[in-house]
Amino acid sequence: MTTDATRLRCNICGGERFVDMPERPKVRCAGCGSLERTRVCALRLQGDLAPRSGANVLHFAPERGLSQFLRTLSQGNYRAVDIAPENYPGLGVQPFDLCRDVFSLPEATYDIIVMNHVLEHIECNYSAVLLRLARALTDDGVLMFSVPVEGEEFRDNIALGSDAEKAGRFGAFRHYRNFGRAFIGQTLGMLFDMPSDYDLTRHVTEAQLRQAAIRPHHWRKVTGASVFAVRRRDVRV
Repeated sequence: MTTDATRLRCNICGGERFVDMPERPKVRCAGCGSLERTRVCALRLQGDLAPRSGANVLHFAPERGLSQFLRTLSQGNYRAVDIAPENYPGLGVQPFDLCRDVFSLPEATYDIIVMNHVLEHIECNYSAVLLRLARALTDDGVLMFSVPVEGEEFRDNIALGSDAEKAGRFGAFRHYRNFGRAFIGQTLGMLFDMPSDYDLTRHVTEAQLRQAAIRPHHWRKVTGASVFAVRRRDVRV
């Protein structure tokens, strides 16, 4: 029997029912649709990264549950953007192409920028994008992002071709790059001053993680659910 201490509960919407995804049992909240990475973002913003009241928030490819959470947090200072706004009906998403528009972002403006599983899709230099996003942060602002991590090796390959050709080569979702676990230090770690090891339990208790349906294999190793949090002062170049 599940006790109150171990009952699953989404920290974004409060829902207690989670549904399966392929090879991942009970990871998607049935209420708000959140996944592990979005709940990790919220846990950090509910804890050690809690922002000031009315923080300015920029949210890329907005997840429904996290979008509502950030809207409430920002008290109206929330902007949701994506290259395909039509994929997010009802969320007020504005068109934004990271490869074309990132340099138009005002500097030292946003207290929170959130971008989960976006960098693998963009057809340009992901390092330039991250560095320009960091410049858009206020002095105490935080850029929170996650990336796909499948295996150890890093892969980065954008190419010419039709949509059909790209889908055939890079998959239906067009993952142009994979941030291999063994190369985080030589990729993201070359851009930002980050801990050499990932340990979510430095910031969130194990009890909170268990309750939010974030399983132990995500706690102390880089996975697709890992959320990196960096500030302007962490930029190394």
